Amino acid sequence: MNEFEACPTEGALGLLTLLIKSGRFAESRLDQALGSEGLTFVKWRMLDALVNTGAPVSLGKLAEHLNCVKSNITQLTDRLESERSVKRVSDPEDRRSILMELTESGKRMHSRGLEALRSTTQALFSNSSEEERNSLRRLLVMLGGE
Repeated sequence: MNEFEACPTEGALGLLTLLIKSGRFAESRLDQALGSEGLTFVKWRMLDALVNTGAPVSLGKLAEHLNCVKSNITQLTDRLESERSVKRVSDPEDRRSILMELTESGKRMHSRGLEALRSTTQALFSNSSEEERNSLRRLLVMLGGE
């Protein structure tokens, strides 16, 4: 064992350490799955938010939904806009505000990404039962996941 393997694995701190490590691993796997579609999990989540609202959304609301700061959303928007997946539109109720709108290309990209995510998440959870997944979901919600 080297000095970096001495991370706590017992108690509450150990659980949180394992949770963070697992989250990073899962996000890495999802990024790999989405890479062939030109996406990352963060980009896909933004497209997903726009798909689910079905209408243009403010950058502030996207930032809140994705739990990140507006500057990150601006950078993400710039990247997705350069890929023609989203476009900025004026807010009809406030000309000073800008909204994000999903393009047809963005809808197709989202759909292809969803298929890649389905197969990857199935593989990630293939060794767990429905009861185990439900228990994990309850614990994560209890920790503030929803």
